[in-house]
Amino acid sequence: MKKRLLAISLIAGFTSFLSATGFDTKVSLGASSAKIDGESYTQFGGGYTSNKRLDNGIILGFGNSIYYGNVTSDVEVTTVDMDLRAGYEIIKNLTGYALGTGVYQYLDDNSATGLGYGASLEYKITDNVALEGSYKTTNMRYSTNDYDYSTSNFAVKFNY
Repeated sequence: MKKRLLAISLIAGFTSFLSATGFDTKVSLGASSAKIDGESYTQFGGGYTSNKRLDNGIILGFGNSIYYGNVTSDVEVTTVDMDLRAGYEIIKNLTGYALGTGVYQYLDDNSATGLGYGASLEYKITDNVALEGSYKTTNMRYSTNDYDYSTSNFAVKFNY
């Protein structure tokens, strides 16, 4: 429980910092179809992304999220991740991103960490609302075990 509170505190702190630095910051709520070592489940959560458009049109940024779900009826998982993002506006209001991700999971009373990659598409509906779909895959490690963790995510994002 202490680790969850620490993760939530870190996310809140980063969000406060980003709003002061001129980044385009969006808060998101979403659901993911996740898979841990072949076992599929649904997870729900939220997070934020912060991006900065450079003069040449390339967009650089990062994001954090926290998700919770039940892999089986007796196995819960909490996931905190941080993504580094590089993107470009493909057509008006549609931006594609390449993602590098670092993940921390609390799974069945064990902690695991991993690094991975993915991609996302973000469609800006209005100045303050966007939809984002993403896919990420990560190789996770805890104790002596390795496992694969992948997600297909859909989120509604709100600009503030």
